[in-house]
Amino acid sequence: MDYEKIASGADGPMRDDGVELNHTTDYRLNYGDGALTFRQLVFADPVPVGRQILECAGVRDIEQYALIAILPGGAMEDIRLDEPVDLRGRGIERVVAFRTDVLQRAFLLGRDMLWGRPDISGHDLYALANLSEGEALYIDVPGGTDIPVPRDGMVDLAKPGVERFVAGPPHPPAGFDVAVSYNGIVRTVRVTPGETIAALIETVRPQFGNPGGDLVLVDAGSGRVLEPTHTIAQEGVQPGAHLQLRPRTVQGG
Repeated sequence: MDYEKIASGADGPMRDDGVELNHTTDYRLNYGDGALTFRQLVFADPVPVGRQILECAGVRDIEQYALIAILPGGAMEDIRLDEPVDLRGRGIERVVAFRTDVLQRAFLLGRDMLWGRPDISGHDLYALANLSEGEALYIDVPGGTDIPVPRDGMVDLAKPGVERFVAGPPHPPAGFDVAVSYNGIVRTVRVTPGETIAALIETVRPQFGNPGGDLVLVDAGSGRVLEPTHTIAQEGVQPGAHLQLRPRTVQGG
């Protein structure tokens, strides 16, 4: 458990007869303020209400906040301001507070999930999911192909419908190899369909000694100059394609 009970004697050590004077018991609870970075709160009352938790955390405009409990199994539930939270029996490990009056609902690995922002980062989703090694998160698409959740991306929770996040084996990286040549030297480079031609130029430039100037990529078969702002897919680059890196030809006027 992330909360713990602490027994202490306010007046010092126990008496010789084994009776402890002014015995008090404190309860600790991990609190996150709208993020998954937690700090401990200490309570003398084992059954504080939601309002007391926020007050202990230093929140002033309490009515503007929503409080969410993260249960030991990973499920999440809303805590009302006047709702008692039994730290002894319910087993709540963590609470997260959001400045909002709207909670987004989803299902994470089959468990109820509540979130106080319209979107959530992949990093936070993975932290909440606590997957075993070798597993990845996906957005469940009934009757279709599940969508991988990138750790460095964002997921929109506010769009119509309730998102369901499921676990599965890691999705293999999308991409393929192409050959890029410069001054007779050829390098094999892995590209992805969404990568821009400009990004590819910057990727391969160091592999040829960082030549300066305005460089372009040319399809070796057709001699066509690829548009830097277009993606690999937009330019129709196929697996095994041969591209040439060369200075841009300046047209005279």
